[in-house]
Amino acid sequence: MADKKQLKSYVDSMIQAADIVKRENPDYLVAPMLGSVPLIDGMATASNDFDPSKVVYMPASSRVENVNEVIRNWYSNFLNGVVNATWGVYPKIMGIDEVVSGQSVMRCMNIIDIVVGRKKREIEQLWIDKVHSREKDESIRALGEIDSLTNNQYALEFSKIRNQVLAGIYFEDRELLKKDSQFVVGVLRQALESELIYRTIGIEDSKKQGSRNNVYEQRKSEGRIFPVSVDTILTMDDPRFCPAKFKELHPESSKEHVLFSPHIQNFEVSPEYINFLKDIANYVGKNPNEVHPVNMVAILDSAKYL
Repeated sequence: MADKKQLKSYVDSMIQAADIVKRENPDYLVAPMLGSVPLIDGMATASNDFDPSKVVYMPASSRVENVNEVIRNWYSNFLNGVVNATWGVYPKIMGIDEVVSGQSVMRCMNIIDIVVGRKKREIEQLWIDKVHSREKDESIRALGEIDSLTNNQYALEFSKIRNQVLAGIYFEDRELLKKDSQFVVGVLRQALESELIYRTIGIEDSKKQGSRNNVYEQRKSEGRIFPVSVDTILTMDDPRFCPAKFKELHPESSKEHVLFSPHIQNFEVSPEYINFLKDIANYVGKNPNEVHPVNMVAILDSAKYL
């Protein structure tokens, strides 16, 4: 059994993290694997309010071969699957991760920011192409959708532009077309600016307080990282406390240098891990015989975005 003081701190941090998820109410909670897998199980065990069905699992371990490219491709495919620009579907996405120095969190966030920026430029081009369509009906619909993205903040201006499209004025007045196109692009960028911003919960090991990555601290001050302090991240760097196992690559390499595929090969639920979840259950007054790892199917489904 874990030290009582450390267990209390860990359980309290899981409940606090679950409360943040409930408050922020994201559509998706991204759990970088492998470190965040036990955090999800911990929240599911400690809190009655945590919904594990929102979780998607992203391969992000530094031991994964070409991990930066894996994260970039995975998140890009994930966005392609959950964003529907035509219908104005821009889900709210959060993450959760272990934090010691903050370096791994920032690696994920920086790559994700690049992917999101590229996705926004793609969405912007999609809408501008529709606005400039030779089909008046398509152009009118696109202008209406862009107007709605800002909750009709510029309804008067968009009404005027739609009328000018219907009247065919832009075929004659190219300067006016250029001016109004710039206005539409500006409004579209303003509308997309607040969409798809990745924020994350940082489960911070308190022993490293004051010596974290400067950019991590900056993102925290910007409100993009929700810090949750814990005395010790009890599950960190212990393979017994993460049931999901990546496939090993290059078997001829030494164990210190082994790299992994981003694909989950199997699950190994150790007795130590079950006892750990039981300790959490006992602490919060749940039946310890009913606890178990969650989302194994969702963990396997992570491969669909690779």
